[in-house]
Amino acid sequence: MYGSRLKVKRFENRITRYESMPMVKGKILFYGHSLFTRCSVITSFKENPVLEEEVRMKDGSQAIVNHGFGTSSADDLLYYYDRMVRAYEPRALVVATFGNDLGFGYSAKEVMEILARVVNWTQADFPGIPVYCFGAVPTLKRKGEKSMATRHRAEFNEILEDFCAKTENCHFVSLVDQPFFFENPEDAGDYDLIREDIFASDGVHLNPRGYAMFMDFIRELLDDLL
Repeated sequence: MYGSRLKVKRFENRITRYESMPMVKGKILFYGHSLFTRCSVITSFKENPVLEEEVRMKDGSQAIVNHGFGTSSADDLLYYYDRMVRAYEPRALVVATFGNDLGFGYSAKEVMEILARVVNWTQADFPGIPVYCFGAVPTLKRKGEKSMATRHRAEFNEILEDFCAKTENCHFVSLVDQPFFFENPEDAGDYDLIREDIFASDGVHLNPRGYAMFMDFIRELLDDLL
């Protein structure tokens, strides 16, 4: 099969909402799925902390532009790259995809091939820019299951880590290894021991408590850029 498996213009309303806001260039740009959307300035989940407001430069000025759009796939990130990344001339890119891609029938290797183009285009347009690639997001939905989805998630993390290791200024961020997802830090990395109190009722997305911890994680991850 050639081309996208999706309706590539299905996010036009969300994209135009971002474009209707004042354009701010030269910031750390977040680009990806609902992990970012649910803590963005345009989200309907107003109980969640807002990434742009919570993570600031050390002098208090704006650090982040958040262009998350929920249910997005790597194909969507590639399609909207010109409008949502290149136009904003970021000084760093934080990108996340995969969970939705799997549901749309993409293999881990196919997702990586598309995501690699997003990374390569960014680094070609902005030489020397650091890129942070998030691995698959831990969820409760697959907890305790040795499912095909779990195997694909592990495969994606492995090939993404390998890609980042071979790509200059590209950093792999393994979310399942982050202690805040676990009651006991020593359990980090074990999907079956993910804590339940930081997730919304769907078992997939973070709740406000989870997002507050996520903000702390982002501050630590990007400390050298803030």
